[in-house]
Amino acid sequence: MDRRLIRTAVFGSPDSDEPALCPETAEELDAFKLEHEGVTFWCGTMFEGGCGRQLMTRRCTDKICHFAHYRSDGSDHQCGRKGRDENSANHLFVKHHLVPWLRAQDIAAEFTYPEPLGSAVVVRLEDGRSLLVHLDRNRPVAWDNDAWETILGPGVRIADGVLAQRGYVHRIRFDDRPGGGRTMRFGTQVPGEGSNWSSSLNEVVLTSDSLVITTKPVAISAPADVTQRMTVPAERVIVTVAPSTGRTAPAARQADPVQQALLHLDVALRDHPGRILAAVQVIRQILETDQRPDDVARLRIALGRGERWLKERARLRRTVVERLKDQSTPALYWQAVDLVKDPDASAEERETVAAAEARARRAEEQERAARECERAERREAQEREQAEARERHVQQARVEKVEKFTLAVRGALKKAAREGRTITWSEIQQKTGLHQLSRLDHDDKVELLALVESDTAPENPLWSTLLAAVGDGLRLHRDVSNRLSRPLPVSDAELINQLAAERTQLHRHW
Repeated sequence: MDRRLIRTAVFGSPDSDEPALCPETAEELDAFKLEHEGVTFWCGTMFEGGCGRQLMTRRCTDKICHFAHYRSDGSDHQCGRKGRDENSANHLFVKHHLVPWLRAQDIAAEFTYPEPLGSAVVVRLEDGRSLLVHLDRNRPVAWDNDAWETILGPGVRIADGVLAQRGYVHRIRFDDRPGGGRTMRFGTQVPGEGSNWSSSLNEVVLTSDSLVITTKPVAISAPADVTQRMTVPAERVIVTVAPSTGRTAPAARQADPVQQALLHLDVALRDHPGRILAAVQVIRQILETDQRPDDVARLRIALGRGERWLKERARLRRTVVERLKDQSTPALYWQAVDLVKDPDASAEERETVAAAEARARRAEEQERAARECERAERREAQEREQAEARERHVQQARVEKVEKFTLAVRGALKKAAREGRTITWSEIQQKTGLHQLSRLDHDDKVELLALVESDTAPENPLWSTLLAAVGDGLRLHRDVSNRLSRPLPVSDAELINQLAAERTQLHRHW
């Protein structure tokens, strides 16, 4: 990847902290622009080195797609973002993912970005606790900070002995999502076992005393100050890890159905569009049961968000599918394929995409056949050119072989014409003393006689007429005439009569 390219931006305004990641491929960028039609991109001031100027997307096929500045002054020299990869936006993606995660658990928080920008994120919870997400790979982790819990970003190393002393270390990591955007996962590293990762943040719950991974076991050797660890029976195992402050971890608890439903909707809205309808249906079902008034209010707000998203998604799906009927571009097609995977996509929409796929397949087959035909024609043309080149080479070699005999053979033929007689090839050899003539094959003789006729006017008979009376002279004359593009009678009888008249003409002239 060319690290001089700008991969990240912010949506909406220069001071926004809503991050945007430019897709790498041209097809994904087309879909990204369609999805964010009317939205502006900026070199945000929340990036280290960000200049605050507006950005555009640059579609490339020879390298990855990226953001680029509008060249209003002819240069980008005032911006310090070039040379920084997508990890320079990790602090913004941390907030982007943690805000809905905390909101789903009904936890209010305040986010700040310590200097230098991008090195860390501080999350101050309403109960006075704080989380420090350490992102700077080049700066050692200060474990004696005031944070209730420290979480390490991608690639951040820890000093020798820290893991054994603490018994665990929490980490996050990012995965680029096709079409732009990033997903964030939470993991816990323990001595001798590496890191166990949740598949998404919806598997992690923040309690009053710990961070809880709720869906898969995490075997943790707690440090000496951890006095309690609890598992629940049956197939589901929950393990809590107390923070490094020395607090005692209480029994782990599972999130209640309302909290889980809200969390699942948030995760679906952020990362899994195909799960949104199911999450909305779960909320509808919960609302049909008796719930506390405050839970009902939270559920109705979440339901409104989900239904608005589904409505907008359906509108986008209809628009894309309708456009696909008239302009079946690869970008539209792949976007439509993704959209009709939605559970609420209609049969008609799926049939339209299937028809577009069939058209694309036929077009691809026709294009493939056309390419094969074109390649075959090119091969044939190349073979013809090679054959012609070989023929020219052979002919040139033959000319060089016989051209030295031209004057002598022409002289012998003219002498026969003056004497009013015909002549044979053997007689020419004897009269000229050119014994090499006996070694010439038929094609050599044709080429030699064509050279002899080089100064013969088109209306005059050929000298080879005098050779045509005996032996293979008739065939030789036909081939010489064809070589010189002179028309001849088809039948030998007519040709013999024509040759007799032409010999008489030659004898009379000379």
